[in-house]
Amino acid sequence: MVRKILTGVLSLYLCATTVQAQNKLSVDNVYSTYLRNSGTIMEKNQIKGYFFFYQSDKVDRKTNEYTLQILDENLNKVKDITFQDNKNVVLLESAYNGSSLSFLFKDAKERTLTMKIYSLDGKLLNTYTNEYSKKTEQFMMQYETMHSDEGTNQSVFEVGDKGYISVMPVREGKDFTYEIDLYGSEKKAYWKYIPTDDKEKFAMAEYLGSTDSLVLLQVYKKSNLFRNNFTSHFVGINFVTKRKVFDLDGENDEYLFSPTTVTKDVKTGNILVAGTYFDKKDNVVKDPSKGLAFYTLNSKGEILTRSYNSWETDMGKVLGTSSKGKIDGVGYLYIHKMIQSPDGKLHVVAEGYKRQVSAGGMALKVLGAAAGATTNAGATKIVVTDMVVMTFDQQYHIAEGKIYPKTQNTAMGSAVTDFASAHMLAMYIKAVGYFDYDFTTGDEDNENFSFCYSDYVKDADYKGQTFNTIHFDGKKYSQDKINLKSKASKSRILPAKAGSVMIIEYFKKDKRMDLRLEKIS
Repeated sequence: MVRKILTGVLSLYLCATTVQAQNKLSVDNVYSTYLRNSGTIMEKNQIKGYFFFYQSDKVDRKTNEYTLQILDENLNKVKDITFQDNKNVVLLESAYNGSSLSFLFKDAKERTLTMKIYSLDGKLLNTYTNEYSKKTEQFMMQYETMHSDEGTNQSVFEVGDKGYISVMPVREGKDFTYEIDLYGSEKKAYWKYIPTDDKEKFAMAEYLGSTDSLVLLQVYKKSNLFRNNFTSHFVGINFVTKRKVFDLDGENDEYLFSPTTVTKDVKTGNILVAGTYFDKKDNVVKDPSKGLAFYTLNSKGEILTRSYNSWETDMGKVLGTSSKGKIDGVGYLYIHKMIQSPDGKLHVVAEGYKRQVSAGGMALKVLGAAAGATTNAGATKIVVTDMVVMTFDQQYHIAEGKIYPKTQNTAMGSAVTDFASAHMLAMYIKAVGYFDYDFTTGDEDNENFSFCYSDYVKDADYKGQTFNTIHFDGKKYSQDKINLKSKASKSRILPAKAGSVMIIEYFKKDKRMDLRLEKIS
């Protein structure tokens, strides 16, 4: 999703044209689209426009027409970019870096991955094409399994005026690791980083964020495929010098640390990372964590401050967490977003998930055992539960916390759920998009902001999807929601200008996409 700024095309357009706030738009001849191939164009955390990519026509038996459409914040059209390509082309990812748009395409027939980078006036700036290899085939299989409108398993991210990077798992034989590719936008430049550490023969990397020169990753490593002795690492790779800058594994620290979320400290500009911490003897993907920790680091990876909040003592006083990090009725917590307000306090939104017995799974196991057969059905299932908002003081110690109930929904249920650790389950739930958290929007200075999420309600006067906000006005939190009942084939909600959200609805039968702005508090 787009994370940075747009000024050029939108500014010129607004100066040259009398624009009316129409709040609604219908786009016809949308033959096929992934709603996740749409995004917001932002300047200093404020909405300035949107982009959408979709199949707009079938030229002939072998060729399709594709359209990239750019809108302003009032849903007025700014630019349409159309091109033709063979029907085997599939858009996997899209991103925006403030001056260009990038698209990663897969061509199944030619067995290629192609990155195309466009300027905002529709000019094709650079094209990078790589053939499939045995290493990337595993990525393609994984991506096609998980790729959906709801999934958040993005692999392409902007790194400012340097261009874009992709973080991909690669596999060949028994070796399973990752690679980072950088694609230049202003000038043609490409490089690939593959870890050379022997321990990274079996490694899983997740993108956490970036600075003006660093890609920040959470990496789980192990040296033997058949053992479950993963170690957790916070890794910084300089995409300018093409070198690894730091690799923090906690071996020389008081605790082991597993990072989950990264942001920038608003006062110092340092890296602020949140995650769970463990005793030195623990297995970070198997054993329960001790609590929630916050580290601040400089660009060299030097840890400047540490703050620990134990589940039982510190978090327990506010939220009633157990020593294993579980809240009664809520389960474990997965952190989605951290917002630091002007007073230095940290506001954190998380979502609960828990493992519980599956009546259907148990029955199938019993029947299968009685018949002498095996089954993939699990005896347990994973349920996504409530939203939780926490406030931490300037030293990152918990001060307040509140649970916001919502409808619980089953995220997955298979034999995997019986044995996978809570940490691995959270990574999977996030990847396939089963969490209900949508996004966070607010003022540039973070004095006012809203945590936004989806829900499904069954009330006496309404049954269906709802969009919900937990809004902070600088002093206190409040809630709001809008009903989303629709006949659309699929829908998605994006941030919008202050006081609104933008709703996208795709009607497959009519080949139509409707966009509208809805007011929220």
